[in-house]
Amino acid sequence: MSNFPIVATVLAMILGLSVTRLLMGALTVFRIRRVAAPDWVALVWAVMLFTSQLDFWWAVNALPTIKATFSFAEFLLLVLLALSLFVSAALLLPSRSEDEQSGLRVYFEQDGRYALLSFSTYLVLGLIVNVLFFQVSPMALWGALDVVMIILPVCAFKAKSRKAYSTITLIYVPISALDVAITLTS
Repeated sequence: MSNFPIVATVLAMILGLSVTRLLMGALTVFRIRRVAAPDWVALVWAVMLFTSQLDFWWAVNALPTIKATFSFAEFLLLVLLALSLFVSAALLLPSRSEDEQSGLRVYFEQDGRYALLSFSTYLVLGLIVNVLFFQVSPMALWGALDVVMIILPVCAFKAKSRKAYSTITLIYVPISALDVAITLTS
């Protein structure tokens, strides 16, 4: 008997909270735009995170065609994947106007950038899931893209200058778009 409905329900709950948290953060940024300037870097990472949330949600639909039942360890791996997206969403954008009194740039530099570490964790776990569940070769083009996509957010997190983390952000966008395009055509 398949236990996918249980797996899907838990993943959908966590992903739903993750998407909600990210969208609420975006609304907070919009609401306080007159007193705290938005910052394009944080907003670009928010779009990249939202794209990943939707991509993961879509991939969950393919799981029952690959595997009918999941062990508890496999279930935990999938839950960790979803939780890493939630943590990224919770950290990336402010949830209260008080958190962003100095502007989104300052918030991102002080707190929001920690979302990038969680996002890299998601990408590492995603690489593991792709190899274990979808049985795809990590030596394929998507594997190389995933490695680059794992490293870039960590580099942006560690970058000390605005110019450095802004450049890394701009490099990440087309790579992520290519990765999504490859995923959708596979």
